[in-house]
Amino acid sequence: MANTFKIDTKSSVVTDAVSSTNTNVLTAGGSATLVLLSILVSNKSGTSADIDVFLVTTGDDIYLIRNAPVPAGSSLELISGSKVIMESSDVLRVRCATASAVDVSVSSLEQT
Repeated sequence: MANTFKIDTKSSVVTDAVSSTNTNVLTAGGSATLVLLSILVSNKSGTSADIDVFLVTTGDDIYLIRNAPVPAGSSLELISGSKVIMESSDVLRVRCATASAVDVSVSSLEQT
């Protein structure tokens, strides 16, 4: 079993609904398990922006966080000190209520 640390990023997160594939940030590979280590959302705008982080799985689809405010010029770290497991074909989605206000960075450990 190979372990690889990875980072996935998305600049200028969209305002589409979390049901849209335009909000996809990360998809677990067909033969991989991902251990999410950190999700960092950075607000590059001059006003507060609300974000949603959504996980699409083979079971129930869930919000990891919903309508979380990220203050202007600041960042919000999710799952710090915890872990979230993504199995094969699971998808992590992020949306923002304000167009192009935030960037997102996801650090993970991929196990294949």
